[in-house]
Amino acid sequence: MNRRIIPIGTTLVIAALLGPAPGRSDEHTGWREAAVWDDGNAEFCAYEVSWPRYGQVYEGRALLIAVKEPWAPDLDVKADRPRADGFEVIKLNHVRDVPTGIYTYHQMASAFVRRDSGELEKLAATSSEGCGISTAMMVDGRLTTSSYFDGQGQRQQPFPAGAIADDALPLALRDFLSGALPASVSVFPTLMAGRFAPLEPAELAISRLRGVDVSVPAGGFSATAIRLDGPGGGTFYFDTRAPHPLVKLEREDGTTYELAKCERIPYWSMAGPGGERWLPESVR
Repeated sequence: MNRRIIPIGTTLVIAALLGPAPGRSDEHTGWREAAVWDDGNAEFCAYEVSWPRYGQVYEGRALLIAVKEPWAPDLDVKADRPRADGFEVIKLNHVRDVPTGIYTYHQMASAFVRRDSGELEKLAATSSEGCGISTAMMVDGRLTTSSYFDGQGQRQQPFPAGAIADDALPLALRDFLSGALPASVSVFPTLMAGRFAPLEPAELAISRLRGVDVSVPAGGFSATAIRLDGPGGGTFYFDTRAPHPLVKLEREDGTTYELAKCERIPYWSMAGPGGERWLPESVR
């Protein structure tokens, strides 16, 4: 089967540039305002995954789905239609399914960032497998977690102001693809887990390398690599072409994502029989 798929590729004119957050450049914080997000489609990317667990490395798949939505601030949910008291967000749905022996991990995180500022508005996550279910929700600056593991259970705490959620990195790191870099960024650990890591941010050194040639199942890419050094760090490779989808991911624990296919599509209309044919065989 030929899995060489041409991904998102046209360079876009930025419709508006807003003031960047500290350490982020005008050029790339503007990717959120690019007209491509108004085309009625979602950036739908599928990845072949290698995931270390139980002393082994298991193969699975991940989906990263980014789409613009209107926001209802009174309920902190997607609005049915734009409203005067609302604003726009870019939602990232991160879905990961990895079979491990007799059962499969089904994990998902939804991160909602404001289109104008890039600030995290809401974060929800779940992890389920044969042993149990764990969930997390951050809204109004407060994080609630529920784990089936002893010593964790149900907890509530403030979500640290200024921290980047690990589960939002495939969006948030696009703000650092050019311009001056800070020495480090504060990253809150992933909530796509059964047993949560310590629920506190880590300061990770950040660096960047441009013009990296990357070969993945979807083909060859010129990428910009963003490296995070420290606990939970790794290297994120983004397509140099706007709006810069993630091409490859290498985490320090051995987890890897390699792009199998990425297009802008109305995926919500493809839930019927036959819709799965869009996916390469390796990630169905």
